[in-house]
Amino acid sequence: MKRRDIWIIGAVAVLAGLLLLLGQVIKPAPPVKALPTLSITNAREPDSGGPLEEANSYLRIRQGQEYYHLVPLNGPGQIVIRQDNGWENVIYIDKDSVVMHSANCPNQDCVNMGEMTLSNIDTRVFQRWIVCLAHQISLELMPREEALRLMEDSAP
Repeated sequence: MKRRDIWIIGAVAVLAGLLLLLGQVIKPAPPVKALPTLSITNAREPDSGGPLEEANSYLRIRQGQEYYHLVPLNGPGQIVIRQDNGWENVIYIDKDSVVMHSANCPNQDCVNMGEMTLSNIDTRVFQRWIVCLAHQISLELMPREEALRLMEDSAP
């Protein structure tokens, strides 16, 4: 190697180090995204952090990194989650049961996961979860005691 090659390698290494350092210091602010539209029919709208309505089980919906409020499973109803990019998930709920009725994702794995109830969560492959990976939607079935504990832990 010639002396000139060493200088070029050193300059490239210093430039790469400066770019890495600059990339760590100057990070763009993450975009603030609102939760997708959640519409619930034939069931009571979830409260915003108030006391939980009496129910044996609750549905916890997660989209991306954010959670919606707990939905009490008191009777029949439908939850539709519409996202800005046209994605849509339709969830049927009943007393103590949840099923992903339809989704416009390509693979339909979430729809094929079947019904989730308090009595079958121990025997299901995904236990208490129904997950739509394509739309980043997760549904978690929770018994009342666990939902109350979750609300107590998140209280200010």
